[in-house]
Amino acid sequence: MNKLSASILTRAFLLLLILCQFLKVNAQSNDSLLKVYNEKTIHSYGNSYIIGSKQLRFGQLKKEFTPGLAFDLYKKSRTNLRMTWLFSTVAVGSLVAAIAMKKDNRGASTAFSVLAIGLNLGAIHLRKKSSELVDQAIWHRNKEILFGVQE
Repeated sequence: MNKLSASILTRAFLLLLILCQFLKVNAQSNDSLLKVYNEKTIHSYGNSYIIGSKQLRFGQLKKEFTPGLAFDLYKKSRTNLRMTWLFSTVAVGSLVAAIAMKKDNRGASTAFSVLAIGLNLGAIHLRKKSSELVDQAIWHRNKEILFGVQE
C-alpha cells in the first residue's frame, strides 16, 4: 500500500468516525427533546390538562406560565371564563324571574326570557373564546419549553 492510499484511507476513516459521532449526538438530542416533550409540555384533554404524569385543572395552570405572551393569553382566558360564569348565573336568575312573573306580568316575563337567551348566547361565545385563548397560551408555552423561544 502506498502513502497516498494510506492517507486517503485514514481520512475516510476519520470522516466516518466524525459522521458516527454526529449521528450519535443528534440521536441523543432527539431523545432528550422527546423526554422534555413527554415530561414538561402541557396536553389538554377536555377540561383537564396533563404535564408529564400530573393532571391539572384550569386554575392550576397559572403557575405553569412565565410572564410573557403565554401568561397574558392565559389571563385573558381566565377573565373570559369568569365572565362566562357571571353571564350564566345572571341568565339563570332571569329565567327564574321570568317563570315567577309569568302569571302576573307577561311582558316582563318575556323580557326576562329574552335577556336569559341573550346572556346564554354571550356565555357560549365567551366560553369558546376562552378555550381558544388557553389553547394558544399552551401552544406558546410548549414552544418556549421545547425551543427556548420566549415571546
